[in-house]
Amino acid sequence: MRIDHRPLRCLAALLLATSLAGTAEAQQRPPQPRAAPQRTPPPPPAIRREAPPPPAVAAPEPPPPPRERRLAIGELGFATGAAFGAEERDILLPLPRSVAGMRARLSLDLDLVAPFPARHAVEVRANGRLLDARAFPEGATRLAFDLPVPVEDLGREVDALRLTLRLVEPGGPAAGTATARPGSHLALLIPDGVVPSVEAMLRLMPARVMVLTRPGALPPAEAAAALRIALALSATGREARIAAAAAPEPARGADGARLWETGAVVVGASAQAAAVAELAGLPVLVIGGEDPEGAARLLEGPWRAAAGGAALATAGAQMPPEAAGALPFSALRGSLAPQEAARAAWSLDLSTRDLPPGTRPEAVQVELNGPPGTERAIASVLLNEVLLGSAALPPDGRLRIGFPVPERLVGLDNRISVLLHRPAAGPPAQLLPGSAIRLGPAPPPAEFLGLPPAMAEGFELLVDAPGGVLAAEALNLPLWLLRALAPAGAPITVTPVEPGTAPRPGRAFLAATREAPAGSAPRLRLDAGRIELTDRRGERLMQVDAGSPLLAAQLLQAEGRPGIWVRSPDGRNLPFLPPAAAPRLDRGDIALLDRQGVALAWATGRPALVAVAYPEARAETSPLLAWRPWVVGVLWLCGVGLVVYAFRRPRREWPG
Repeated sequence: MRIDHRPLRCLAALLLATSLAGTAEAQQRPPQPRAAPQRTPPPPPAIRREAPPPPAVAAPEPPPPPRERRLAIGELGFATGAAFGAEERDILLPLPRSVAGMRARLSLDLDLVAPFPARHAVEVRANGRLLDARAFPEGATRLAFDLPVPVEDLGREVDALRLTLRLVEPGGPAAGTATARPGSHLALLIPDGVVPSVEAMLRLMPARVMVLTRPGALPPAEAAAALRIALALSATGREARIAAAAAPEPARGADGARLWETGAVVVGASAQAAAVAELAGLPVLVIGGEDPEGAARLLEGPWRAAAGGAALATAGAQMPPEAAGALPFSALRGSLAPQEAARAAWSLDLSTRDLPPGTRPEAVQVELNGPPGTERAIASVLLNEVLLGSAALPPDGRLRIGFPVPERLVGLDNRISVLLHRPAAGPPAQLLPGSAIRLGPAPPPAEFLGLPPAMAEGFELLVDAPGGVLAAEALNLPLWLLRALAPAGAPITVTPVEPGTAPRPGRAFLAATREAPAGSAPRLRLDAGRIELTDRRGERLMQVDAGSPLLAAQLLQAEGRPGIWVRSPDGRNLPFLPPAAAPRLDRGDIALLDRQGVALAWATGRPALVAVAYPEARAETSPLLAWRPWVVGVLWLCGVGLVVYAFRRPRREWPG
């Protein structure tokens, strides 16, 4: 059977045509977007909140180095060092009270002298406790090392650290001698920001101190306060200077420590009587208030121990009264501890600056308690190495003796010695509280050493001040002179004087002026040109002229008031800067001073040991010499009149 395929072919052709027509239409029209299927949108992703990065923390700054006060043994009287050997050597290092956080370090620099080579070592103890033992290197004679001092040892004893040094050898007692150099020191480390008390500040003050005042004209009250506190610091062995300057900067040590080498006292910058502040990174003592001189005076006396805070008020404070009839041994400088040796000795120091006003030593009274039954025991009393007397100890051991004091035996500084000689060592012997110096009224001062008791009730400082402007630096010369004469705690009054005007003191005085005080009669003339000083044999001792670098100090009576007048030969300039050591004005009533202290001193009231001559002075043998200018003027006028008369009336010769 045959199949017809024509209908199928027609259908395929129709489908092909339709397909081609649709393709052409699609090429002519832009394609229509296809509708997206409707779907549920997915939930938004969760937002992750990350923690912010931690802020950058700066590295903490290191704390500032502590302030370091080096207390050298050279400041404590060991100017050439402290020698020790097999016997222990104790050194008391003063400490301030209650300084929070204070630490200490001991630095020793030692020299060794030994008769033969050996292994030597040094034991170091603080308040009796062994700190360390260091050996000298073999064959070496120098040893230097540092030791930290435990904090508990800084407060074990009151106000001081007892340093004990001893030289030892392995085989027995040391035969050599070691010496701690003057630079060996105790370094006190004070934390930054710690303000010490007023009392601690006075103990911590370095060996060199600047007393600072306001620039320009200095009020007399502040000048008196600066002079008083400078005298108080000088009495403790410090070198004090007065200036109108800025506070000193701290020095830097090898490890960056701030070295407190120069102390500072600021006068007149506080409403409080005394306070501690901080300037240039270092503590300073500030004195002010309504009565700055009174505040400085109280800090020099027994009230200083009460200044345990950072400030001190002086309202109603008074100095304790002093006994006028006797000065007990307990008020003198020295030890009264009992002694057991066969030769018991007590040495006490007395200065005329320690005497009550208007008194002098008349007798020494000693009360001694020895063991009962001691035989052949002799007690002796000496003044300045001169025997006043001696007596045997009675069987009951109680002895009371007294000896008069010759006036010529007393000096400015004196030493009283009490000796007890026994056959052998025995029970302790002791000076009893009744031991004292009997006092009597003092005559008017005839020598420099008699001036301190006259100044004890207060004295006046008279200083040249051009135009009434008193400069701080003008106080350094009086400070230098008063260090050996001014009694502790004596009130001071400062009076400016116009140059060329004779001052009029109102009490005992020191006058640093061009003109002598009114009502006085200086025995050494400084306005008569060159001065020649010779001894009894006529040999020249010294020659003084206007250019000599000297100062002349004379003891005077100005309208019944004793005092010293000091002036340079030219009367204008200070010939030298005052040195650190105070001059020793002791015997005599006239002294010539130079850079070394007293160059020459003599007394004019006794047989003359020094003759004074004025070669350039003209002898006034006639009272008419005082009227010489008027006489010459009158004679000159008479001569001129005669010449005029001769010309007006010439002489004529008569003929023949």
